[in-house]
Amino acid sequence: MTRTALILEGGALRGQYTAGVLDTFMAHQQFFDLVVGVSAGALCGTNYISQQPGRTDRINVMYRHDKNYISLRRALRRQDIINLDYLFAPHGDTWEDFDEATYAASPMRFVITATSLSLGRAIYFTHPTGAALVGALKASSAMPFISAPAQTTRGLCLDGGIVDSIPFHYALGAGVDRIVVIRTRERTYRKHQTGAVLARAYARAFAPYPDFVQAAIARPTMYNRQADELVDLENAGRLFVIAPQQPVNVSRLEGDTTKLQALYETGRREATALLPAMQAYLQG
Repeated sequence: MTRTALILEGGALRGQYTAGVLDTFMAHQQFFDLVVGVSAGALCGTNYISQQPGRTDRINVMYRHDKNYISLRRALRRQDIINLDYLFAPHGDTWEDFDEATYAASPMRFVITATSLSLGRAIYFTHPTGAALVGALKASSAMPFISAPAQTTRGLCLDGGIVDSIPFHYALGAGVDRIVVIRTRERTYRKHQTGAVLARAYARAFAPYPDFVQAAIARPTMYNRQADELVDLENAGRLFVIAPQQPVNVSRLEGDTTKLQALYETGRREATALLPAMQAYLQG
């Protein structure tokens, strides 16, 4: 029976907050039966499953301006701005290589969330390895208009956050006893509704996929509903939320590495302060 679950919201480089929280968990040997991540949350979760504390932070800070890793020019070729092939390729002593053996052997069940282009709904990949892992991560983090849809074993996919930005319903549906959610936005953050110009852009760019268009346009409504529901569930003691205590001033592709490092440290500091309360919740 799955007793505990960890849910990881996306947010590109705002995932530095999540990285700080997860590194705190690893320092205290705090692990979960099920880990569900979307986009940057899935990337952070991968390094949590492989038990490589500091890897997310060091790579994001030290290699933020390495064009092999992050480059806006890749978008001109309809490639992911963040080069996941480079992230998971072996580089030797100059890079902290991904520990796939530890990842593959982990008793934690890892689930990556993406959006099916043809169905316009969430697709979940369970503990993929090798090329399938990189493919699922690409699918989970591929941004509409900027990235080409990722080909997966479940068809073409894009950013999982489009239809399941904070995938706690996956854990609720699995009958998990205790759920911890890591946000990358403060609790009060809500999205503005999709404007007419963006809605028309979705309709034109993804005309062959009407269900996806409808889901993409409705994303703010879905996100805000999830955020409201999280507040209700947290107040009812149904789950435990760790979220930035102040508004996050880091952009999705933040270039200021000082701000990236500060957000990581904020995640570590706030997780450390909340750790006793979270552990009491998990043991309740």
